[in-house]
Amino acid sequence: LAQLTYYHYLKNHRNNGSLRNHKFHVINMDDIEYSQRINPLDNRYIRTLADAGETAEAIVSALKKGDRPQGNEQFFTQSAINFLAASIFFLARHENGKYSSLPHLLAFVSLPYERIFAHLFTMPELHSLVAPFASAHKNKAHEQLEGQVGSLRVQISRLATKETFWVFGSNDFDLKISNPPSVLVLANSPDSQNINGAFFAAILSRIIRLVNSPGNNPCALVIDEQPTLYLHKLDNLIATARSNRVAVVLGIQDLAQLIQQQGKETANTISSLMGTVISGAARSKESLEWLEKLFGKIKQVSQGLNIDRSKTGINLNERMDTLIPASKIAALNAGEIVALVSRDNSGEVEQYQANVFKGKVVVDMKRNDEEKKHYPEMPKFYDFGS
Repeated sequence: LAQLTYYHYLKNHRNNGSLRNHKFHVINMDDIEYSQRINPLDNRYIRTLADAGETAEAIVSALKKGDRPQGNEQFFTQSAINFLAASIFFLARHENGKYSSLPHLLAFVSLPYERIFAHLFTMPELHSLVAPFASAHKNKAHEQLEGQVGSLRVQISRLATKETFWVFGSNDFDLKISNPPSVLVLANSPDSQNINGAFFAAILSRIIRLVNSPGNNPCALVIDEQPTLYLHKLDNLIATARSNRVAVVLGIQDLAQLIQQQGKETANTISSLMGTVISGAARSKESLEWLEKLFGKIKQVSQGLNIDRSKTGINLNERMDTLIPASKIAALNAGEIVALVSRDNSGEVEQYQANVFKGKVVVDMKRNDEEKKHYPEMPKFYDFGS
């Protein structure tokens, strides 16, 4: 997909095309020579404690990637978020943000507790956030302290690699990709998606905050294999994006996969908010039931014929029945789709237009294969001599 995007970017960037004023950026954690560098914790992005809290919540939620915690688990999760938020805010303010970066954050939260609390207490804004942790440490309530932040430190330690320290240690571009207009590719892979997910969550959280506001150029967030990537407050993005001229396109293999990866609550929220749904054949019970209910019911007329010795009778019965049954969705062939499309009602329409469709996508495979032969290599931004 990255090569496909780059091919069409070049095609529309050259010769005064529609993307002539756009830049092209890539973040690639697996082949860092083909990646630019970005620091989502730059102090220009972390201006308030609320900004730090939002970033911390995105990272912790991405590391957990499941249903909202309940009971005691919720307490410990919120404690981890508060601890991480305090650390992020401290680094953003200390020496004018000189050390405000993900690599420095990973190193900072791994320090001994005495040194961490000594630094955090130098800022009055953080006293209320840090006091419970410092109190537990002072009273030698080690089990409580480890329950609050120990699991966070263990999970975050997995993120500390030489690749992440390089990629997230500086800035090659601005995360406000709508102004000036840019194309940004976040290259993920199945082998490293669990580690990459936390970093990409921090990046996307900041991008969404910057572009999902009035006065920006139109922007699109296109996310394939969405269940493998956690988006913080995705429900709020979907609900408000249209008014801010932001299109959200999510690619999901199956609703069951989304439930498994991100929890039932998140899956229900996403499936209920999307305005347009396009689906091929589905197999899981969750997807089939959801799609069948989504397309709704229609009044159908059935006709019966009665024949006896003296007369012939015809019975007409009306009943509400499913418009597209689950059995038909499960039996769709390759290329066939069913869709519910959210239409624009700004123009005058003389007659009613249906917004539920069943059809076939015709793809010119020869043309597609020929196009792939012309895909360029992804741009190489750094050379490490290897």
